Amino acid sequence: MLSDDDKEQFRKLGYLIKPAMIDTDRAAAVAEEIDRYVEVEPRFDGSNIWKYDRLCDLIVDPQTLAITDDIMGGEAFTFHHCHAARHDPGLAGIAWHHDYEQIPQTNRSHTQLHVLHYLDGLNGTVGDLLLLPKSHRSVMRRDAMAFLGDQLVPGTVVVNDIPPGSVVFAHSALVHARRPQPGGGDRKRYFIDIAFMQNGIQWPSYGREGWRETLDAMDRKLHMPSRPTLFSKDNFFDIADGVARIHRRPGSLAMLLPEQAASARPVSGAIPIVQ
Repeated sequence: MLSDDDKEQFRKLGYLIKPAMIDTDRAAAVAEEIDRYVEVEPRFDGSNIWKYDRLCDLIVDPQTLAITDDIMGGEAFTFHHCHAARHDPGLAGIAWHHDYEQIPQTNRSHTQLHVLHYLDGLNGTVGDLLLLPKSHRSVMRRDAMAFLGDQLVPGTVVVNDIPPGSVVFAHSALVHARRPQPGGGDRKRYFIDIAFMQNGIQWPSYGREGWRETLDAMDRKLHMPSRPTLFSKDNFFDIADGVARIHRRPGSLAMLLPEQAASARPVSGAIPIVQ
């Protein structure tokens, strides 16, 4: 599904935009479902996403999965969460941040992917997507750049002119923001984000309660024998447990890990930057 140039852009810059990937009729049908979703899901935690047929269809959309295969280097990845929202005129901005799930943030050994759907596209009237290319290569707290708010920083890519049905594939460690706009009539900003995690490590669960039940419900509804790990619980640990283990731990957490043999230690001058 992706050309070599596409794959290189994602690897180097951390994102890829597919204009009008979702056709108009389908986008309108999903938007209608989101109108119902936002009325009955005030927690906005994705726990009941399995109850919404059209949103679930986007999660297992063949083109989405094929592109994710190319980005992940194969089918070994697992669904993490799906959000859906309707952003009305007057929507506030969101400060610079990233969404890479790791406790604490120490490396980028495996890929987490956010698939962002803009059903009505973006035209600069409701809110702009701001991206900071190459930032997915850096290791930082989620809110390390939040003090900058949503102001432009050197290298910012402003996404504010994409047609309806466009999809942005972004490395979850890519720093991004939402810049508010004054609004254009009654135009809305229908937004969906779907997250997939590359297998090979254990990731923090999505939410403190109910995440196992959500994955079980998704597996029953969207059972895909050809992708047995897509809704597996085995690739996650309970985020509440992870937070508890590091809460109020002083100093460097590295010293709480098992000691390594001298032969495994990096030589002077070859110690990587870890923060």
